[in-house]
Amino acid sequence: GADKCDLVICLSHLGYKYDSAKLDDRKLAAQVSGIDLVLGGHTHTFMDAPEPIASPDGHPTLINQVGWSGINLGRLDYEFSVKNERAGLASAAVVPVRAAC
Repeated sequence: GADKCDLVICLSHLGYKYDSAKLDDRKLAAQVSGIDLVLGGHTHTFMDAPEPIASPDGHPTLINQVGWSGINLGRLDYEFSVKNERAGLASAAVVPVRAAC
């Protein structure tokens, strides 16, 4: 049988969001099917929670960034099930690094 990915993660340095036509994480998620999570950089955006964006196949792609310079640690927990075709996000958290030490 064909191999199947349970979770597809895109590590991006496009940037979270631009008002121009420049490609960003949000535009990528809206234009490409099959990505479950985009972990982004470049714009160093502080997000309290991942943002879901509908992909062309209707499945939500989550986008997340947690800032810059190691100030925050992002944590995303996924649950996997043999019954589900895709993994599901169980929880998300942003933890200030000073609080984690």
